[in-house]
Amino acid sequence: MITHCPKCNKALNFSEKQFAKIEDALAVVKTGTLKLKCPHCKVPMELLADGSLADWRQKPVGKASGRDKVEPPRPPDVNWLTTSEFEETETIRDIPRVLILMDPGPARDSVVGAMVESFFQPTTAETKVEAVEQMQAIQFDSVILQSHFDGEPFKQSKIHDILKRLPMSRRRYIFYVLIGPEFNTLYSLQALSYSANMVVNEKDAPYMKNIYKKGKSESDAFFLPYINALKEHGVGNS
Repeated sequence: MITHCPKCNKALNFSEKQFAKIEDALAVVKTGTLKLKCPHCKVPMELLADGSLADWRQKPVGKASGRDKVEPPRPPDVNWLTTSEFEETETIRDIPRVLILMDPGPARDSVVGAMVESFFQPTTAETKVEAVEQMQAIQFDSVILQSHFDGEPFKQSKIHDILKRLPMSRRRYIFYVLIGPEFNTLYSLQALSYSANMVVNEKDAPYMKNIYKKGKSESDAFFLPYINALKEHGVGNS
């Protein structure tokens, strides 16, 4: 496993949890590479399956043929949702607030119940206008948006557009979740493509408690060290 950044030559002091996540990610790498950013100089690096640095200078430059195209990873297997309980080890120090933007119905009831059980203070809105007012008035720790909320097509969603355009000084403190029939639960690549932190298929709404804990835990493992570093230097404090 690479131990120093090839650009700035500083030691890559990952936490045990981060190191375990990297090893798990490398375990599924075959012909591709795993992309990481140096926590010091922020320059991206790419690792081969054995943890060594990929040398792109030896790779041919040019447009890939159809046979050379890299297939994206498959959505994760979420069958464990019906058979196990995801354990959360972190202590809850205060009551976080979550804005749930879903049309009334069983799915919203499941999500609201799951967030209450997870010690969140949920707030709901019935229309996108009310939702915008809530976001302007309150700093939420999490926002859960249904793709067809208030009858608006997702591609035209005003709420989604607002969250995408938030300044990072505010956006990085919001765990943004998209839920709808077009999403694959806990599929990180899909979440990234929509500028969200997590995606959930609507049919998995009854398991939202476990889904949220797992998704948030994985997100924190990667982003909390960066956020804490910003706070230590007095940058980006909310």
